[in-house]
Amino acid sequence: MKFDKKQLLHLADLAKLKLNNEEITTYNAQLKDILGYVDKINKLDLSSIKEGLTGAEDSKVGPRPDSVEDCNPEAISQACQKDGKYVAAPNVFNK
Repeated sequence: MKFDKKQLLHLADLAKLKLNNEEITTYNAQLKDILGYVDKINKLDLSSIKEGLTGAEDSKVGPRPDSVEDCNPEAISQACQKDGKYVAAPNVFNK
């Protein structure tokens, strides 16, 4: 991708930046390097790469199935407010 001083000055103007000549030279070189790297990435053939959340082939990452389990009766007995076999909490929506 081509990138020149004119485009850098346009970006600086959009960002409301005032650059001196040294900064223009430095940023222009840095942006050219970054865009060159992005071009290399864009040219990679990724058609054989499987999409996934992690780099692991057989990852166990994902939603776990919902399951109903018995609660710990000791934890319920220590609750400040109880409603039968459930922990009760004050209503926070209708105050």
